[in-house]
Amino acid sequence: MDIEEIIQKIVDNGRLEDMKELSDMLEDTLEIIEKYDKECYDKYLMQLYKMAYGTTFTRQMAEQIVSKMRPFGQRWSLEEIQRFQDEFGIDNVRTTDFYIVANSAYNDFRDLFGDDIEKYIKFTMDFIQDEDAKIDKVFLYYTTIVE
Repeated sequence: MDIEEIIQKIVDNGRLEDMKELSDMLEDTLEIIEKYDKECYDKYLMQLYKMAYGTTFTRQMAEQIVSKMRPFGQRWSLEEIQRFQDEFGIDNVRTTDFYIVANSAYNDFRDLFGDDIEKYIKFTMDFIQDEDAKIDKVFLYYTTIVE
């Protein structure tokens, strides 16, 4: 049996109930893989995520990343970050990227920046708009480098 051929036939048939069953089978399989090989599980889960969303953070993923930041975790909510972006005229940066980087900066540089929001905004913009970085720098950094 050729798995790729079978899956393609299921997709071509376009029956929603088959898609749901295929999804359930994939989820069950990934749960088994997670038990025995967490690294492999994480790799496949990230591949699925990128197939669905590309290299854009969903709100849920962004909040999950920020919730794991140490020592302080979240300093600013997504809504607060959106207000900062509006206030400072920052409309060329994804809010989820800004949210992650600003909160990361707070966790890493609080002793240096204190509560000076303008310093966090400047750092965040410099990090995101780094001219010699890859286009998806924020996504790549927070999904491959940071634990």
